[in-house]
Amino acid sequence: MKRIFLPLALLSMLACGSDSETLDTIDPNVGTIIGKWYIEKSELYTSKDHQTKTNFSTDCQKKSTHEFRQTNMTSTTYGQQGTACIQTDVVTRNYTFDKSTGQFWYEGEQDYPYFVTKLTQSEMIMEDRTQDMDGDGINDVIRRFFTRIN
Repeated sequence: MKRIFLPLALLSMLACGSDSETLDTIDPNVGTIIGKWYIEKSELYTSKDHQTKTNFSTDCQKKSTHEFRQTNMTSTTYGQQGTACIQTDVVTRNYTFDKSTGQFWYEGEQDYPYFVTKLTQSEMIMEDRTQDMDGDGINDVIRRFFTRIN
């Protein structure tokens, strides 16, 4: 089942992480997913060659936002078109975030969770462990580093 996470983020950026399924840094008294975020960078860790590839967001990509509310989120995506940075998409989806396990999934996709491995007032790291990006039959880890806007 092909899924889209934060439209065009995967196409424009790559990500990485560890195989750990435990939360690294989530302080229930400090961090909340609620708010508006952008992706600062992404990393892709590929199991085939054990390499990490890092992509930093361009100024245009940093205009793309992901606004998490209590039960849904809206992703507004921007992309480069010639010399202009233009809005390319707006998508709102319902989600569930289990703060105790760090699992995040979209409505109807509970079998395909993402893992929030760090959540503070200003930073969030979300891992996607469901895709084989290098074609070796083993799922790789895409790690997205979010920065809070508000």
